Amino acid sequence: MLDFKPLELTDQKAITPYLTADGAIMSDRTFASLYIWRELYGVQICLKDGLLYFLSNDYSGRRTYYMPLCLNGSCDLPHAMEEIEADAAGYDQPWQVVLVTAQGKEILEAAFPEKYEFIADRDGYDYIYRAEDLRTLKGKKFQSKRNYTNRFKNLYEDRWEYRAIDPAADREMLYAYTLEWGRARSGDGYQDDYAHELHAIDEALNHYEDLNMRGGILLVDGKIAAYTLASVYAEGIMDVLFEKADTSIDGAYPMINNQFAIHEFEGFELINREEDMGIEGLRTAKLSYNPVQLTEKYILLPRS
Repeated sequence: MLDFKPLELTDQKAITPYLTADGAIMSDRTFASLYIWRELYGVQICLKDGLLYFLSNDYSGRRTYYMPLCLNGSCDLPHAMEEIEADAAGYDQPWQVVLVTAQGKEILEAAFPEKYEFIADRDGYDYIYRAEDLRTLKGKKFQSKRNYTNRFKNLYEDRWEYRAIDPAADREMLYAYTLEWGRARSGDGYQDDYAHELHAIDEALNHYEDLNMRGGILLVDGKIAAYTLASVYAEGIMDVLFEKADTSIDGAYPMINNQFAIHEFEGFELINREEDMGIEGLRTAKLSYNPVQLTEKYILLPRS
């Protein structure tokens, strides 16, 4: 059996080296993301024999593990799967392993031919961008983005500003704006239906420095038009956790994206703007920024 325990902030130092060792850029492995969403997903961890195991609740009814990780990036995945199967056997429910990388899939298919089914989680693929592209918007492929940001600047001239988030001073303003943003999309039920999102944002602001957060606010006439919250994933890589903008303000989304990159991405090479969740408009928008790679993710299911 694997001895799981709830993820805590004090686990950050111990497990962070495992999260990036294999080189896969995955939002689900950003410690900040794991921590702020830990209650919604019931994130638990277990360190055993040099391997890091995760247990999570994905509301599928299956006991859900993440692909195990190790410090050198070359884990004994076949042994880890034996550990997972032994653990799962102690529970009267189906099980699965999620966040399996393309490399992990290849290793397990070779070790256990036909034993597992692998399903591509396309809706969960992460979009990875060059920070320089998002900062400069150079070239023909970014012409439309430059048009949006230039139109915003011309329209609002000296009425707009960008500044870094102060987690203490801006907390109430950000909370109020997030409620307004959510209610515009989901009605008055937003506060109840998306309480987990509000809690995650609150956790990010509460532990801003501990979680290595970066944030920026776009203001028009002194009011929030958009904001972004991100965290450092690894050296040279940042993960954008939240981005919200007022769609009634033309160009607010491209503008916060560009301004955040200009002011906060100095020294970073790659930016993970996370998954599209299968939302057609979001997928179109993420592809329009010309990602340099997509991080593949697979779901492993035991064949009956």
